[in-house]
Amino acid sequence: MARPREYDAARALDDIQRVFWARGYHGTSLQDLEAATGLRKQTLYREFGNKDAMYARALALYLDRDVGALVQGITGEVEMRPRLTALFNAVLAPVRAGDRSGCFLCNASVDHAEADPAIAEMVQNGLEATRRLMADTLALDPRYRNDDAARRAASIRLTAGYFGLRVMIRAGTPLDQLETVAQTVIDNV
Repeated sequence: MARPREYDAARALDDIQRVFWARGYHGTSLQDLEAATGLRKQTLYREFGNKDAMYARALALYLDRDVGALVQGITGEVEMRPRLTALFNAVLAPVRAGDRSGCFLCNASVDHAEADPAIAEMVQNGLEATRRLMADTLALDPRYRNDDAARRAASIRLTAGYFGLRVMIRAGTPLDQLETVAQTVIDNV
């Protein structure tokens, strides 16, 4: 008879995500993951797989839970500009609270996507999902609703501005400059 699990796998995955998000793939050792979760190497491997699998699961959690919560937080807005404002305010809220962790998806794109095809695919899917969110938001405005080409071009620009802002957050850009960037991105739609 197998021994019952003595740990919370969901909490352990949260801990794994936090370490990878803060330190990146290459900056995270198995010892870091053991320390963060309180689990031994054998348990981590049995539950989550190797380091690549742990990183992929942490990124999948981010895309599902963290990005999902961001999207849920703005969908109540039924006009384009208020929805974009809500989105960029939600991105800046952690910065206002002192959190400069930025975007795990952005981090993964430069940290590990080139070396791991599975991560590269997840990153591309995340980028495309963000572009679609921008396109759906633009479709709330009559200028873009029936013009697919204009909506697509504007959604690509918005996505670039959004991820540029996320990178600037991680880089430590002062809040007033981040707010200016966010407002400029919104104003130039």
